[in-house]
Amino acid sequence: MSLKKASVAVMLAGMWALGCSNSNSPTSGSAFMVVISATITNTAMAATITEAQLIVDGGTASIVAPSPAASTQTLGTSGQAGSGPHTMAVTITGQTTSPNSYTVSAATVQVFDLNRTLLKTITLPNQTAVLGTGSSISYSFSL
Repeated sequence: MSLKKASVAVMLAGMWALGCSNSNSPTSGSAFMVVISATITNTAMAATITEAQLIVDGGTASIVAPSPAASTQTLGTSGQAGSGPHTMAVTITGQTTSPNSYTVSAATVQVFDLNRTLLKTITLPNQTAVLGTGSSISYSFSL
C-alpha cells in the first residue's frame, strides 16, 4: 500500500469512529468500542485482489492494496460506535480480472465497553458471491 493510501485509510478510520448509523454520539452513555475484522478470499485461490475496502456504516474504514495481487486479504478497523443497527461491507475495489468469486469469512465484531472490557463477540456468517470491481459482500449487525 502506498503511503498516501495508508494515510487516507488511517484518516478515514478515525472519521468512522465519529460516525454512527444512529443518533448516539460516541461520547454518550451507550457508546462502545468495537473491533471489526473480516477476510476475503478468491474461491479459486487465484491472486486477483489488488485493492479491497472495509466499509462501516457507509464510510471507508480500511483499505488494503497488496502488491503483487493476492488471493486473500484481511481487513480490520476499530473505533467507537453507538448502540443500535450498523452495517459492514467488504468491497473489491481493484482486481486483475472481473468478475471473480469471493468468500468473506472470519467476519467478527468484538464489542467492548469504554474500559476495554469485552462484552460480546458477534460472529457473522461466511458469504460467497461473484463480485465485479466495486461490488460488495454486506452485513448488518446491532450493538
